Amino acid sequence: MPNWVLITLSVIGSLIFIKLLFVLSILSVYKITRGAMFHPSAFIRVKTFLDAVPMRESQTLVDIGCGDGRVLSEAKKRYGVRALGFEVNPLAYAMARIRTLRLKGVTVRCKNFWNVYIGDADVIFCYLFPDVMKRLAQKLENELKPGTRVVSCNFPLPGWKHLTVLYPDSSLNNSPIYCYRYPDSCHSF
Repeated sequence: MPNWVLITLSVIGSLIFIKLLFVLSILSVYKITRGAMFHPSAFIRVKTFLDAVPMRESQTLVDIGCGDGRVLSEAKKRYGVRALGFEVNPLAYAMARIRTLRLKGVTVRCKNFWNVYIGDADVIFCYLFPDVMKRLAQKLENELKPGTRVVSCNFPLPGWKHLTVLYPDSSLNNSPIYCYRYPDSCHSF
């Protein structure tokens, strides 16, 4: 068999394996995510967030549903913050661990953020599906300390008033990024 055929079959087989791994990782956490897929935040969105929400080394960033860890690693590199991410998708979790492996002060946990207290955060970042945003707003109201900044990509927190809305300078990734501050943005106050 010619080499080009073997190479082509190897490439196709590898792509099928990767896709199968991706599907299995989604199915393995279906009860928790209800089918929500891991979708990495585009670097332009991460840059837009980091440009608009400066942090100090003494602060803690929590990324709930941290995916491949790019928000955690970029925030650590830029600001030196303590960064903590939660991810239940095993493939995304593995990618986040690899991405943040050499970064001291960055922790990625394979845990469901609904079952974890996040009130010690100074900044919360999320890119979640709209069907969980109402429940998330309630969790944040119950746990956050005054002054905590919350950033949500694409979907607003129901009942909360955003302080600003950012739009990345990109024709492909210019969906809104909502910025809040607790309790100023919260409807309960």
